[in-house]
Amino acid sequence: MTQNLKSFKPADNSRLFSNDPGFQELLSFVCDEREADRLTSVLTAWEKKLPAWNDLSNEAARPEKLPRVEKYDRVGNRLEKVVFPPETKTIRREVVEAGIFSNQSEVEKFAKIYLLAQIGEGGVTCPLACTDGLIRVVQALGSDFLKKEYLPKLLSAEYPLSGAQFITEQSGGSDVGAIEGTARENKDGSWAITAEKWYCSAYDEFFCLAARPDGSPEGTRGVAIFFVPRLIDGKPNNLSIRRLKNKLGTQSLPTAEVDFEGSKGWLIGKKEDGFYNLMNYILNVSRIHNAANSLALHRRAFVEALNYAGQRVAFGSCLIDFPLIQQSLLSVLAALTARRGLFFSLLAGIDKQGLLPEEREQRLWQRFLINLMKYRTAFQLTGMVKEAILVFGANGIIEDFSILPRLLRDSLIVETWEGPHNVLCLQILRDVGRFDFFSRFKKEIGRIVQSWPAGTLDESRKIYLNAVKKAEELFTKERPADKVWVQTHARRIVDHLADLLEIGGLVRQGITQKNNRLLILAAHLTHESFRGPLAGFENPVIKNLPQFGLDLVSEKPVKGDLKGF
Repeated sequence: MTQNLKSFKPADNSRLFSNDPGFQELLSFVCDEREADRLTSVLTAWEKKLPAWNDLSNEAARPEKLPRVEKYDRVGNRLEKVVFPPETKTIRREVVEAGIFSNQSEVEKFAKIYLLAQIGEGGVTCPLACTDGLIRVVQALGSDFLKKEYLPKLLSAEYPLSGAQFITEQSGGSDVGAIEGTARENKDGSWAITAEKWYCSAYDEFFCLAARPDGSPEGTRGVAIFFVPRLIDGKPNNLSIRRLKNKLGTQSLPTAEVDFEGSKGWLIGKKEDGFYNLMNYILNVSRIHNAANSLALHRRAFVEALNYAGQRVAFGSCLIDFPLIQQSLLSVLAALTARRGLFFSLLAGIDKQGLLPEEREQRLWQRFLINLMKYRTAFQLTGMVKEAILVFGANGIIEDFSILPRLLRDSLIVETWEGPHNVLCLQILRDVGRFDFFSRFKKEIGRIVQSWPAGTLDESRKIYLNAVKKAEELFTKERPADKVWVQTHARRIVDHLADLLEIGGLVRQGITQKNNRLLILAAHLTHESFRGPLAGFENPVIKNLPQFGLDLVSEKPVKGDLKGF
């Protein structure tokens, strides 16, 4: 314990995997024993790279190191490039050299990204997401020319994490069907793209652009996607950077306004399938990355708050011994654990079924989970980081005391990327009407209930079953067709369905692994989610914090009788 801050020790960022028992337990749950052991070895080696990247990230975030536009060289030749600090370029190169794009499972890739993103460097993780999506769509649908000429560059450390996706225009952001950019086919089979792109994050070397080929219909049916490089024959490809956005957060990530003025590009896939391919290979992949980043910032905030609470003394006691501090840490930890569990279960499913499963129902269910996870991991993220900051008191808002002020700014950006909350919830409910969602949802809940035996969290089980019944009453098969009802209650019903899946997954893991800590977290979420605003007065987890609160928030094994939970 320390009352004098001069003896305060910062959180250990050299063991972000080794000091995360909940994540280790989760990998053992979603993978078989042999794979879990292999991943433990891989991730233990991966975490050793993170301290150096963390230091580089902190340096890259300094105001004098932020990216800048360089439009001309010393003799007036146009460049139209963004200059990055050497620290950002080093991290990007080393991440690629470490094999982030090598053949590996989705669970392994996003476990690495979950750890990487805890250094809080949007200038690395955003272009990683964009490049990953561009690689996947070129591999799946690109012409032989694109695969030969540009795919090796996208995968290389020579052009590390240099892909981007430019969809948004002033006329349309989330409303992709409203974009006005045009594409005209050239005689050689390439296309000339003319568009004013309004929000171009990760501007670098290679871009995926959405535009309308001449004569295409209105709305999303008329949108095609194109591969556009920054340079053609070493010269700017008829494009011009207007300016970099002065954003609230992710300031080490350049987000530009760019005019494409007849820029040369190549069609990716069939032009009539552009929106479908954009959603499946670009946006869905970015949403998976977004969820991993959200969980990472959530985790880093918890680690920072736990470390501070364990050292700081106030009013004669260590902060972590105060019930209100334990409840703050509990709220952050419980939400993280439940959402991380469903996210990595989703990834395990993608490893089995593929990114685009052949069976239609499975494909739509997987899309539902991707959109759900992007929304759920982000929708409370800023609040969770804020809760961690408040554990620090005034020290929590000091830029050079901890990473938390930067995480707070970046968290709000992460919440807005790849679809704001309302748009995602409305899309989820539109998708629900495209397949027999209710049968699949009941099947998933049935598995949870079947694995939840009597005598285990009996009180929580009763509350959970009542919540299932309420969902069935509120969300009938007819509801998705009622547009007024959907637009009014979209977030309420999506949150309720998500709570059922997340808590249920936590119960299944806790029962399977005989893990009291996970079961207690599930009980806490059950009472808080389904019993109303005054649930805390009757929440058995809150009542029993004097017994096991310290072990619970410190992620140590929790022993004892869970009767009454």
